Amino acid sequence: MKTTKKINVLFNASVIIASALSKSGGSGLLISFVKQKKIIGLISEIILDEVIRNLQKLYFSNLQIKKTVSHFIVLPAPHEQLITKYLLQTIDDGDAHVLASAKEGKVDYLVSLDKKHILILKSKIKEFSILNPKELIQEIENRRL
Repeated sequence: MKTTKKINVLFNASVIIASALSKSGGSGLLISFVKQKKIIGLISEIILDEVIRNLQKLYFSNLQIKKTVSHFIVLPAPHEQLITKYLLQTIDDGDAHVLASAKEGKVDYLVSLDKKHILILKSKIKEFSILNPKELIQEIENRRL
């Protein structure tokens, strides 16, 4: 009998925030996959801080925020040396920590909605795949065949 390894996915803050605002979109579906343990959802301490900060600005209660992030495995902030390596590949220096977290977390995929800074790096980064939610949903569905 064939067993399929669960995929490890690092979620960029944009996807988590989008899912908190709308459960019906692709981001919401991916979060439901994490809750159902169909995929392993990871975030870093830095991404967690960004999610909390942005959801607070949107007047989410602490309980709502806790429920939003409770199903994720929280990785420690990535090492500075690795962040520095990714500074050379990013357009916005503030995004290097996301790539470094994906590398340190040994993820299969990094999912993001950030077209301008993260998704544009798809062809540059080889250690893991960078996808938007729709692409990741298609990839998950293809793996089930």
